[in-house]
Amino acid sequence: MLQQAIAREIGWFYPWLRRLASLMMAKEQHSPSMQPTALANEVLAKLMNWSGSLSGETEKSLRILASTIAKQTLIDRGRRRAHRELYLERMRHEQSNENPFGEATASRVRVVLEAIEELESVDVQLASLVRMRFFEGRSLAEATQLLSMSPRTAARRWAFAKAFLLDSIHRSEAD
Repeated sequence: MLQQAIAREIGWFYPWLRRLASLMMAKEQHSPSMQPTALANEVLAKLMNWSGSLSGETEKSLRILASTIAKQTLIDRGRRRAHRELYLERMRHEQSNENPFGEATASRVRVVLEAIEELESVDVQLASLVRMRFFEGRSLAEATQLLSMSPRTAARRWAFAKAFLLDSIHRSEAD
């Protein structure tokens, strides 16, 4: 069993695991997501709960398995942090009153109206979402409810619509 192998090898294994965690954390490009000791403890806990068995040389197998788990743990933490930051950025943008399309000049309004008409020829519901957000000033939650969309679908479609509208504005300014 893996747990028995770890118990037998703990004398060298835990200090090695802490050194590994320190080296891995030193390579982090952004601020470390956790302390090296916390990473070592999390890897050790995952190893103790692991249901597999070791094959071949115990020391080598433990090192490979621990390295793999440590790397995956850092990847998972980074993904969670990125998702959290993205969510917070979306919330800040959602709550801000600034217009992502810039100043509303007559030519920009015309371009936006033409882009909405183009969207409407492809997807009526998406055009309705844009009208509710852009002209009626509704929040995404209100528009979602009125259009009977799931919040995630509405957020994804609103992101697409914003990109489409911004692209239309940039193309018209380039002309």
